[in-house]
Amino acid sequence: MRKYPKKIRKMRGTRTCGYGRVGQHRKSGQRAGRGKTTQWKASKKSYYLKQKELGFPDPDWDMGKKGFKRPADMVRLYRVNAINVMDLDLKIESLVQDKKASKSGNVYSLNLNDINIQKILARGEINKKINLSVKKASKKAVQKIEAAGGKVTLLSEAK
Repeated sequence: MRKYPKKIRKMRGTRTCGYGRVGQHRKSGQRAGRGKTTQWKASKKSYYLKQKELGFPDPDWDMGKKGFKRPADMVRLYRVNAINVMDLDLKIESLVQDKKASKSGNVYSLNLNDINIQKILARGEINKKINLSVKKASKKAVQKIEAAGGKVTLLSEAK
């Protein structure tokens, strides 16, 4: 909803609606013509030249907007927060201090869902024994964690 009424609603009854001489603020004259007219090149020349310097316009290039932007809630469905085993190995001590993970003996226990991570990936090496609960995990990540003496529980299979 608008905070203030449109200018045109205020100016009804005045001859030029607040735009000066008669005929101003109408049709395509206000936009310097339609499309790539000579007026477009004259009044918007600096923009045109800058684009040309950057390699535009190629034969298919047109000014203006194209397509649409996906709604944020749709994009969020496909975005997955992931962490590599190397990063997990480095951060596990600080997670224990923050009480997001627990340590009993030399085995760490952690639910990655609690720290908003949905997937574990295999980059790097892991030296600590970690028991993990996570929604998704790559096969190599599971192999590396089990080789270090840990265990991976997939939450999606638990349901």
